[in-house]
Amino acid sequence: MSDLADRVEETRDLIEPNWTPERESRVRGAVLAGLKRQRQRRTALAVAAGAAILILGIFLGRRQAPVAVVAPLPEAPVLARLVDGSVVTARSSDARVESIAIGPQAATFQLDKGSAHFVVTPNPERPFRVLAGDVTVTVLGTIFDVTIEPTGVRVGVERGRVRVNSPSAARELGAGQAEFFATTVAAPAPSAEPIPTVSAADMGDAADVTARPSGHAAPSWRALAQDGAYGPAYARLAAEGPNAVRDTPEDLLLAADVARLGGHPERAVPLLERVMSGHPFDSRAPLAAFTLGRTLLEQLGRPRPAAAAFATARQLDRAGALAQDALAREVEAWSRAGEAEKARERANEYLKRYPTGRRASAVRRLGGLE
Repeated sequence: MSDLADRVEETRDLIEPNWTPERESRVRGAVLAGLKRQRQRRTALAVAAGAAILILGIFLGRRQAPVAVVAPLPEAPVLARLVDGSVVTARSSDARVESIAIGPQAATFQLDKGSAHFVVTPNPERPFRVLAGDVTVTVLGTIFDVTIEPTGVRVGVERGRVRVNSPSAARELGAGQAEFFATTVAAPAPSAEPIPTVSAADMGDAADVTARPSGHAAPSWRALAQDGAYGPAYARLAAEGPNAVRDTPEDLLLAADVARLGGHPERAVPLLERVMSGHPFDSRAPLAAFTLGRTLLEQLGRPRPAAAAFATARQLDRAGALAQDALAREVEAWSRAGEAEKARERANEYLKRYPTGRRASAVRRLGGLE
């Protein structure tokens, strides 16, 4: 039994070694070193995970950023669109643009209020003009803005070139240029007197403005008008005498533009009436009637005859492009004349014919339907 006891004792010593202070110190040191290595590994893993999350966040942020940048913005309202692709859009909520003369030889718009953006399809044979107060912008093909401000008109060019004529200056602006043009011409006082036909005597002081002798022939009133120089064109028209205007719709309309935009709208009335009465079946007769209505309403303050002119424009262009606008402007004219019942009748007619028309909201208001 002694051998067996000795072996058991040896085995016990192997299983339960003597726990001396030296051994305890060595074991404690090993355990602490192991714990330190575990903490270091955990810290490294945490740092690596944080870095991975940060990189992923930056990557996802970069992936998302373009979405915010290219998110579609509300489209600007289209104020006018021509068959050649030219487009007029609103730059401000109060922008108001009227078509004056749209044809194969020229396209003319009038900016009555606010700011508008013009994208014009190039066509050397068809000048494109924008009238803003007494400022005229003429282009052949470009992108530009026109803004009416309290004391003048601001023109800015994005692409191409434009020519700007105003009472105080004439400028050509290129891409990236913008300039302010002061306006000075005031609208004439309304007149209820019958308006005579245009003649040299009727032109008054303008008839005294004649070309001075020089080595070059003075430009005709037509050439000046086509360049947008309506003031000089009016003076030249008077200087050329009573036979300066041919009895054709084209010449009569151009002369009417010279009078209206040259500061003498009352002289445009008989010219426009001659187109309507003398050429009622011409395709430009509705335009003459519509222009007459605008001249009487906006420049001469005569809403009753303006309403009659807009009604004539509708009769001459029953299924044409002017019919809808002419009816809406007739509502406006009767409203401004104080004829509430007639304005209401025409407003109801407009909403029946054009329930989703672009002027439906204004027609309801002017016709007293809301």
